[in-house]
Amino acid sequence: MLMILLACTAATESGADEPATISLTAPADGATVCGTPLQITVEVGGLILLEPAEDDASAAPGTGHIDVTLNGQDAAMAWEERIGISEVADGLYQLKVELSNADHTAVEPYAGDFVYVTVDATRCPEP
Repeated sequence: MLMILLACTAATESGADEPATISLTAPADGATVCGTPLQITVEVGGLILLEPAEDDASAAPGTGHIDVTLNGQDAAMAWEERIGISEVADGLYQLKVELSNADHTAVEPYAGDFVYVTVDATRCPEP
């Protein structure tokens, strides 16, 4: 019994069986932020972020990217935990981040997070 528990612990520590996760850490839900650029920070676990391969067939398992949408519209594809989206117009947005495999299929189980933010140009630093 102890050997089974040790084997399970080792697999979890290595990340082999860890499900992919993403957490939107900034901006906070309900925040009013600058939209030029709209700065986003996430924390990703269980998936190695890489620029998508040109050939989906060569996509390595356990690798992928982040898809970002604003009010359901594609806004960015990213492979880093800090993301900047240029020139987002003032307004209220649902900001959503989702993990995709390197071949552009959704990770399973689903991994995503969202917040509502208000973009206001008066929050942007003076040039």
